[in-house]
Amino acid sequence: MATLFQGGYLGDFLQTLVQRAVRRVEELPEDDLLTRSEEDIVADLLPWVWVDPLSVAEDPTDGSVTEVILQGGIDLPPDPLGRRVNVRAYRVEAVYPYSGDGRLFDYQPSQHLVVAVEASVTADDVRVAITQSQGGDVDPERVKQGLNEQVSRIRRMAGYASNDVAGHNARIEAALRQAVETRRAQVLQRRGLAGALGFPLTKRADSPRPVPLERKQVSLREPGRVRQYQDEPALTDAQYEEAIEVVRSTLLAMERSPSVASSKTEEDLRDQILVQLNGTFRGAATGETFLQSGKTDILLRVDNRHVFVAECKWWDGPAACSKALDQLLSYLPWRDEKAALILFISRKNATAAIEAADTSIRGHGAFKRLGSPTAEPQSRRNYMVAQPEDLDREIKLAALFAVLPRETPSRAARLGTRRPALPLREGQP
Repeated sequence: MATLFQGGYLGDFLQTLVQRAVRRVEELPEDDLLTRSEEDIVADLLPWVWVDPLSVAEDPTDGSVTEVILQGGIDLPPDPLGRRVNVRAYRVEAVYPYSGDGRLFDYQPSQHLVVAVEASVTADDVRVAITQSQGGDVDPERVKQGLNEQVSRIRRMAGYASNDVAGHNARIEAALRQAVETRRAQVLQRRGLAGALGFPLTKRADSPRPVPLERKQVSLREPGRVRQYQDEPALTDAQYEEAIEVVRSTLLAMERSPSVASSKTEEDLRDQILVQLNGTFRGAATGETFLQSGKTDILLRVDNRHVFVAECKWWDGPAACSKALDQLLSYLPWRDEKAALILFISRKNATAAIEAADTSIRGHGAFKRLGSPTAEPQSRRNYMVAQPEDLDREIKLAALFAVLPRETPSRAARLGTRRPALPLREGQP
């Protein structure tokens, strides 16, 4: 048996874990630090500092009763000559499984009991014991009460330790993120770089005002796998959000004026979005910065690299949504990419279609995690996806939804309003 929760202060141990993780950030190869996403690096580091809280089971899974020889006896008066004699006794042990980080048994939490806690700990369970002399009658209830008191003290100390751990786990992700951001900034400053080169995208002085939105009140990698970092053009986050806001305003205008979108193809709707984008932004070299490529996509290119892609599709089921995402990803082989998947959804069962689209994107092989939450998930949802041929390259994806009437001209409308002549009956002049 050993005295638990007495090997040092738990707060010091937890701080040491954080310091070790920060040192691992400092030891990362520079190219790895610059080419991999912050989220992936933090995810690799978290297991080094995350601590699982302790929880001791309510009932024992095993136990034993053995006969032992006690030196000097227990609870027995000395003999007539004042000597203590060895006596036989029963030792009763109970085994309780536990979950969590067993290292917590070694450290004293910020809140703790004054009474010492004795037990034996293995990788899977904690063993408590009580000894009763054979000099008197064995009292099973007394033995059970003694065991319960001991394991109860262990549970209380484990609870105190878990409180400290909960605070630690809540802080470590932010601490690791700060460490990565700080070192990355230091490396870029030393190299004289500014990270991914911001594309010179500026707003036109005469750009139209967007349609106002009416909001409702509501593991670390091996050195051999490190890829060399190279600066590449990219939209800044602010530029990306501005472009997305222009698209959202255009989609909102379509929803408010159903006749604008009625009977329109994907290409027609795409062209309306292009007009708004190019009416708002101007590139460094050309008047029209956002270009069409293929049938339904919108591209922003610089130096033969696609730094923004928007794919426009009428919702036609999860399989078609997944295929559209495949097509979008095929255009984006570079670092720090940003993209939009624009889905036009029929008014019939629109809510179910939006949720099905969300499920389809989450189930795609390139899906990594959800992006930042949005105030209006029925019109925009954010995701982080990977470039299929290079999982370290992350793509910021905004899924934008527009609920529109999807009508096709009837045959009568195509032929005009004139009713066709009835066939002549036989013998009729």
